[in-house]
Amino acid sequence: MKQAEKLPVKEDSKVVKFFKRNNIILILILVYAAAALLASPGLLGGKKNTFFTVSNTYDLLTLVGVYGILAMGLTFVFIVGGIDLSIGYQVAFCAAIFAVMARSGVNVILAMVITLVCGCAVGYLNGTIVTRIGIPPLIGTLAVMTALKGIVYIICPDSLSVGSATLAGNTLSAVYKLGGAITLPVILIVILTVVFTIFLKYTVTGSNFYITGGNFEAGMLSGINPNRLSRIAYTLGGFCSALCGLLLCFRTNTATYNMGDGIDITAICAIVVGGVKMQGGRGNMAMCIMGVAVIQIITNVMNKLHYSTAVVALVTGIVVILVLILDRFTSGRDVLDD
Repeated sequence: MKQAEKLPVKEDSKVVKFFKRNNIILILILVYAAAALLASPGLLGGKKNTFFTVSNTYDLLTLVGVYGILAMGLTFVFIVGGIDLSIGYQVAFCAAIFAVMARSGVNVILAMVITLVCGCAVGYLNGTIVTRIGIPPLIGTLAVMTALKGIVYIICPDSLSVGSATLAGNTLSAVYKLGGAITLPVILIVILTVVFTIFLKYTVTGSNFYITGGNFEAGMLSGINPNRLSRIAYTLGGFCSALCGLLLCFRTNTATYNMGDGIDITAICAIVVGGVKMQGGRGNMAMCIMGVAVIQIITNVMNKLHYSTAVVALVTGIVVILVLILDRFTSGRDVLDD
């Protein structure tokens, strides 16, 4: 009996294949186009289009810089197959620590170094709880988040000013702005994106991050130490959270107890939109930054249209779900065909 001949499968074009492999680029283009349409004077009853202004573009870049740094730290954790729910209050905790030292007259550079060390310590604590004690990351980091929330409220129940602290003779807010349109967060995120990309792509430790998240057992058999790598990833996440806390403190010259509210969920949504897998083993800094840009563009244009925070959250949630569905029907096609 003759075997049924297989029908020839029509291959996708190069363009289609590119967007299947890089969904986030297509998503970013579509979201930006939708934002431009929604901000057009025709849809706003003839009002001035403030989305395409130079100042708004710089504001967007700055926000992408601040929250992109936070999301990059979480990306490390996701790549090794972990999750960190405490990043929001790591930001608030580190900002509070810095504000206490700055207003007490401690040298600002020393205060910044201590703050970054504190962030790394909290990240390492998370990694230790997950790998050495064996508590699931969802529960372990939730417990750390709760503890940090209490500590932050004790340190600054309302808000805490940095006082008259200066850096190189300039106020902290002036350092944040750098006296021009390209702000400190924009410069830092460019530098960190290059450094972290080189680390993940060209170092043994970075490559082993992907092995740890992609196949834990295979990593053990190949001689790497997945638990140690996970602790390094959580520590890097703590460093990025501390840096984000410093930037937010520089921007307003104050630390507040609710500084971390909601930004953890925003960061998670951003990197999921960027295509970084929560299961581990996939993701990079470019994907992460583009995911942050998508979320910030949505938030920005919704604010321009004067929608409430609830509506912004609703739209963001819908976008995240649609992105996950798109990813399922493109990069996950092999799973559906089984």
